[in-house]
Amino acid sequence: MKLFIYCAGGFGKEIIDTARRINKCANKWDEICFIDDARTGDEFYGARLFSLERVLESFDLSDIEATIANGEPVVRKVLYDKLKARGVKLATIVDNSAIISDTAVLEEGVIITSYCSVSSSAVVGRNVAVNAKAIIGHDVTLGDHCVISSLVNVGGACTVGENSYIGMGVPIKEGLSIGKDVIVSMGSVVYNDIPDSVIALGNPARPMRQNVDKRVFKKITKGV
Repeated sequence: MKLFIYCAGGFGKEIIDTARRINKCANKWDEICFIDDARTGDEFYGARLFSLERVLESFDLSDIEATIANGEPVVRKVLYDKLKARGVKLATIVDNSAIISDTAVLEEGVIITSYCSVSSSAVVGRNVAVNAKAIIGHDVTLGDHCVISSLVNVGGACTVGENSYIGMGVPIKEGLSIGKDVIVSMGSVVYNDIPDSVIALGNPARPMRQNVDKRVFKKITKGV
């Protein structure tokens, strides 16, 4: 089985480091490669680099799986839909250092990076990325394609809606609901529910404006 990491960038480097650590313990993949439709060249960060079309032409779908290394929820969704439409299986990547409860549910395409904790009865939706040292409390539900940044602490029984982005170092009080298509800015402290499609920041975090373009980093990725 070959693993293809979609997006050859900074997050992609972190994911291939994670996958290589996994391979040292479990020898899960014969080869780990990158997919990027915008980059030129045949190699990135010590791994072979392909366009998606070249992958589909060159490899048997039964022998490959992919993961999405992009920190924009809206881009994660677009690339997920593209891979699913082409019949590519999504891998679930969990760093060796992560602590995952036996009762937690990780859906397809999930990425859990180093030193994270996912507690009892938590549900991590499809294609969610959870970054280093994040804590996902008991009975939490993370919606599809959302991104949880490093050092976030999601209190027990919270819900984070699909396509939402929680910035670095954000604590979220237990039992709260954060809507879909939300951006919570780094360093904010969430004491109250947050509605859909807003950008929230501050202590306590408050909606400041509508999340109109649904971009966190404002950089447009080619083709999405």
